[in-house]
Amino acid sequence: MQITYTFALDDGTSHQFVVDLDREFDEVVDRAEHAPWTKLAHKQCGNCPLHSDQFRHCPVAFDLEQIASRFANIISHEAVNVQVATPERSYSKRCDVQTALRSLVGLVMATSACPILSRLKTMAYYHLPFSTVEETLFRTAGAYLVKQYFVHKAGGQPDLDLTGLNELYQELQALNVCFKKRIDTASEKDANMNALGSLFALSLAVSFSLEDKLEELKGQFFPAEPADIAK
Repeated sequence: MQITYTFALDDGTSHQFVVDLDREFDEVVDRAEHAPWTKLAHKQCGNCPLHSDQFRHCPVAFDLEQIASRFANIISHEAVNVQVATPERSYSKRCDVQTALRSLVGLVMATSACPILSRLKTMAYYHLPFSTVEETLFRTAGAYLVKQYFVHKAGGQPDLDLTGLNELYQELQALNVCFKKRIDTASEKDANMNALGSLFALSLAVSFSLEDKLEELKGQFFPAEPADIAK
């Protein structure tokens, strides 16, 4: 499955990125020369389980190298027209570069060979560009609970308290903070840095407000009873 992002800037330049959700990390290509900031040992995330004797490059940085190089000199608040094409439908939005990049970067990260981020891959098959905190919360919790259904069907103990989801987002927060330091070295201006910062803020908001935000959604499932008109 492929999802295509097309960026059309107001100065007439355009950039297109095709994301193959089922791509594999190419060890042969990994042995080629790439930007120094893509090396695994360069500001490696503290919770990264990979070792440099197996991977020369960080899988996420490897996948984001082309995007980072194209947007390294673009200011994050510049306006852009974005088209996102999936096999089922197309989306379009005029927004700032930061918002558009956050959506693309999030998709690339979730479908990378990173052992931590790849746990979000299922959501990538139902990608919703430019999603809000509330939309991300609904999709994340929903996907996690579907997985718990299959755990239950297999005879396991489902995690209906979402403990595992909270733990995952804590890992994602640690990863995002570290990875932003890595990509800082690839950005001469600020589009990439702000996109990562925005992505971090989104995951932080979902994690810190998971229980509270879910409580806010409760009314959509259990509407208030109509007032007793007899009283």
